[in-house]
Amino acid sequence: VAKIASQGQFDYLLIESTGVSEPMPVAETFTFEDSQGLKLGDVAQLDCLVTVVDCSRFFRELESIESLQDRDWHAEPEDKRTISHLLCDQVEFANGVVLNKCDLVNEE
Repeated sequence: VAKIASQGQFDYLLIESTGVSEPMPVAETFTFEDSQGLKLGDVAQLDCLVTVVDCSRFFRELESIESLQDRDWHAEPEDKRTISHLLCDQVEFANGVVLNKCDLVNEE
């Protein structure tokens, strides 16, 4: 990403992460120094974080008491967060929210 950004050929670069990624570590990658002492933030600016919400499952998942570990979602053994914690983190941290699968839900 740093190499692409430093070439100056693009106005924007979209980086997609997994659906179970946590927003804070993604944002923090712009502040970490590499082995040469360079930071991604030196050549690129984090403009916004967008999360995609699956409307057909969001409220059901939000009410779930399943942990990240229950679903084998890259949780460390000491991580006791639930699926709903992750979803809340993603939505609260985002600058924008894209609603997906709206056709599968009614207005209520």
